[in-house]
Amino acid sequence: MIPWGVVVFAHGLEGRPDGRKGTALGEAGFKLVAPDGRNRSLADRVRGLEAALRTRSDVVLVGSSYGGLAAMVVASRQPERLRGLVLLAPALVWSEPPVDDPDALTVPSALPCIVIHGTRDEVIPIQKSRDLALRSPHIQLWERDDDHVLRRSLPQLITAVRQLGG
Repeated sequence: MIPWGVVVFAHGLEGRPDGRKGTALGEAGFKLVAPDGRNRSLADRVRGLEAALRTRSDVVLVGSSYGGLAAMVVASRQPERLRGLVLLAPALVWSEPPVDDPDALTVPSALPCIVIHGTRDEVIPIQKSRDLALRSPHIQLWERDDDHVLRRSLPQLITAVRQLGG
C-alpha cells in the first residue's frame, strides 16, 4: 500500500470503474476510488469526482479519455487537493458543459501532470495532447507506441502514478 493518500480514477466514456486500467491500479497496491461514470454527462462526472475529493487530499487523480476531460475540469477547480494528475489520451475533442472549448483547457502550473497518449490513437489525435503540452509546458507528455485503449501502456500508467505520488 502507498504511504500517501489515494488514487481517484475517472474511466472513459465506454470504460468502467473495474475495467483494465482501474484493475491495474488496484493490483499495483494503490488505494483506489473509482466513481462510476457510466451513462453520466460530463457535468455529472465532474460532480462525482468532486464528491470523491471532498473528504480527501493528497490524491493522484487519473482520468482516461472522457474521464480525462472530467479530471482536467476538477484539477482546474481543486488543484490544492491533488498531489498530481495523470491523463490518459484525454478527450480534448469533446465540447460539452462545463467544457465549452477543449482547445483552451490547461493544467494549473503548480500541479504536476503526466499525459500518456498513444501515437496510433484513432479516437483522440495525439496532436491534441501535444497542443495541451504546449499550452501547459510543465506537463510531461509520454508518447507511446499504442492505440487509444493504451493496453500496452499499463506499466507506464503505474510508473506515472508512482512518480507523482512519491
